[in-house]
This record gives sequence, structure tokens and C-alpha cells, in this order.
Amino acid sequence: MTTTRRTALLGALSIGASCAVLPGSAALAASTASSSGDRVVMLGVNGGPKLNSGQAKPAIALVVNERVYLIDCGYDTPNQLVKSGLGFTAVDHVFITHHHFDHTSGLPGLLLHGWTDPNPLPSKVGVWGPPGARRLVSGVRAAFGQDIDLFESGGGFGTFETVRGHDVELPRRHPLTTVMEDDNVIVHATRVSHGPEVRDPYAYRFTIKSSGKKVVFSGDTAAPNANLITLARGCDLLIHEAQDNDLLPVLLQYVPEAQRAAMKEHMLVSHSNVVDLPGVAKSAGAASLAFCHYTPLPQAASVFLAKAKAAAAAIGYTGTILAPVDLEVIAL
Repeated sequence: MTTTRRTALLGALSIGASCAVLPGSAALAASTASSSGDRVVMLGVNGGPKLNSGQAKPAIALVVNERVYLIDCGYDTPNQLVKSGLGFTAVDHVFITHHHFDHTSGLPGLLLHGWTDPNPLPSKVGVWGPPGARRLVSGVRAAFGQDIDLFESGGGFGTFETVRGHDVELPRRHPLTTVMEDDNVIVHATRVSHGPEVRDPYAYRFTIKSSGKKVVFSGDTAAPNANLITLARGCDLLIHEAQDNDLLPVLLQYVPEAQRAAMKEHMLVSHSNVVDLPGVAKSAGAASLAFCHYTPLPQAASVFLAKAKAAAAAIGYTGTILAPVDLEVIAL
């Protein structure tokens, strides 16, 4: 597993009334367009509901046989698809890990702007996710029906395409369930743990038919998660959320005092400390480990990488560890 076309994340952490802004990697746009072969494009890797200038919310594109499978669809996803050179027309399916809007708020923009783009979304796009996915999809027309009608009648864009929403019901006890299969991939899912208030958080595994390679997306979860380890057993690449718990005291300084205890509890029981992730990868026998959904505050990806490598050395995990930034490409 190798990274390609990397733009270094610049700057050091600086905390004030608002978080430091670390430059994104817009320079990757042109070079990503010329990428070929099966690959992962990290469209957005910034976690949490707070918007941070220059950083994109969670969305990852798995590109297989030049078809795009989106995992999550954060606020910036439509624009990141354009920047990456992937565009809309190759997007066949969207897989939602859970119903937090940093993972879903880009879906209306994807469906609306993807419809009106000169190179539009395919006529039928599948949106897969925990119960509520169908309602999320149907809500786009409910919210934007007047706008859609105007473009249909006067904009020369044809009819707004029917989007297929699929509520994925995973059993409580069985660790692996087949979600979807097409000519390129087989998709399995499992339940993970993202705090008591989130009933249905999912992780996904994609098995690429042409090569047999397996790519696993953790979604948001607390590590180690037994179901995720089972899902990721022997995978080629595990893409896992990462949190730097050393920054939690800094974050809590900017949370109203009455909310600090609840915020601390949420961050500790719902997310994964980056130093625990090499252990997850080792338990699963994952060949490579990459990070996404960085929390709790913006800082250089190299900080996460250094902490993970130290932890890996301590436990003897020898797989490749990557700390990608927005629009970075991981070749499969």
C-alpha cells in the first residue's frame, strides 16, 4: 500500500478563540485527475460538526474500475469530488456510516449539484445506511422541491433523477452482513460502538472482485471494537477514525462549563485514541492502517502519525501506517 501525490500539511497547532486553520491540499486536484488504477481518495478527513476553514468534512471515495463508491458524504463532498477530478458521473453508490450530520450534510448538495452538472450523476444512485437513510434521501425533494421544479421546467436539466435510499438493518448479534454486491465489489457491514445515543453506527468492508483486496472503513467508533476487528480480519487497508486524546483538555477549555463533563464523556467513549489503533490493526492482521476523521482539534497529521508509530513499535505492529490529508490518494 502506497500513498501518492501527497501535499504536506503545514503549520503547527495554535489554539485561540477559534482553532488554527491548517492549509488544505488543493494543489492535488490536477494530479489526482490523472490517477488510475484502484485507489482510495481521501475527500475529507476532518471530524466533528464544527466547520474548520480549509478542511473538509468526512467523505472517502473508493475507486474501483473507475467507478466511485462514497463512504460518508460530509458538507464539502460535492466540491471535493470536483477538486479531486473524480466528478459526479462515476458515483454509483453512497454508504453512510451513521446519522451525524458531519457525515451526511453533503448529501443534498451531491444529489442537487450532481443532477445539474454537465457531467451528472448516473441516473440511479444508491444511498445505503442505517435506518433513516431512505428518509434522508426523500427529504431532499421535500426540502428543495420548489427549487427542483424550477430547474426541471426552466433550466434545461431534465427530470430530477430518482435516488434509491436503502435502510440497512443489521442484526444485533451477527457480526457480518452482506449489504450490496455489483460487478466490482462485495460490501459487508457490521455494527460498531459510537456512544449510547447512536443506535446504528456501521463499519463497511469492500472486497474488490478483480484483485481480492479488502478495504475496511471504521466509521466513528471507540477502539478496540470486536466487530470491527472481525470485519477487518486480514484486510489490505483499514481506514480508521483517529483522535488525539492529549488535546481533550485543550478542547474542554472552550466548552461551557456546564457541558464539559458530557463532552469529555462523549469524546472518550465514542471515539478512538490514535495510540490504540496499531493494536486494532495488529489484532485484525491488517496489512496497512490509515487515519481519517481527525479529532478533537486541528493539528498536523504528522502528529497523529508520530504517536501511532511509537505505539506500533511498542506492540510490534509492522504494517504500513498512513496519516493522509484531504485529497490524498492511496493506491491499492
